[in-house]
Amino acid sequence: MDAIVVAEPKKTASFRLALRAVLPPLPPFQFLLIFILSILLLLIAKREVQITGKYVEGTEGYVYLDEDGNPQVIPEVYERLEKQKKKREECVQYVAVASGDGYRACYTCPDYQKSIFLKSGEVWKYGETCEFESRQNALEYKINRVILPHKTMGQKDYCYKVQLDSIYLYKIHYQNLMRLKNTGIWLKLPPGNKIYR
Repeated sequence: MDAIVVAEPKKTASFRLALRAVLPPLPPFQFLLIFILSILLLLIAKREVQITGKYVEGTEGYVYLDEDGNPQVIPEVYERLEKQKKKREECVQYVAVASGDGYRACYTCPDYQKSIFLKSGEVWKYGETCEFESRQNALEYKINRVILPHKTMGQKDYCYKVQLDSIYLYKIHYQNLMRLKNTGIWLKLPPGNKIYR
């Protein structure tokens, strides 16, 4: 069986004349003109970015291009980075102790008991922070009338580990065992620590 081949209709001169009548005449070298204009616009934009150190769009002003066209972060980012690193090196593991005899909030007491009597100097909470001044002035500590003497200073990881030791080993802390002997109340955690860390 022979295949039937369908040929495209030939575009005759009359077809071309009909197209010219419908479409407006095109200027000569239109594609060359568009190409040249596109190249010029790209060169101008690149030159402007390099000269002004323009910020990269979509980075909220944190990234700019240097003289070589490489992306860089603004100096404030490096300053904040160094500040955060330094903050992690100067931390404190503290003990919040009662500033006088009286009742304090108890987050680890049995369900029926919302407060506990602490003598002056008894442990209310163990904590760690890299911003000791703001922690010392926290409302929770003022309400519960506790002070935060420094206990251990060092890097964040070290202070965190010391805090964990203090919280987990509170079960055998002499104040906790004395409370058990005198009042029958034994706590798994210090009264001011809400959760295991």
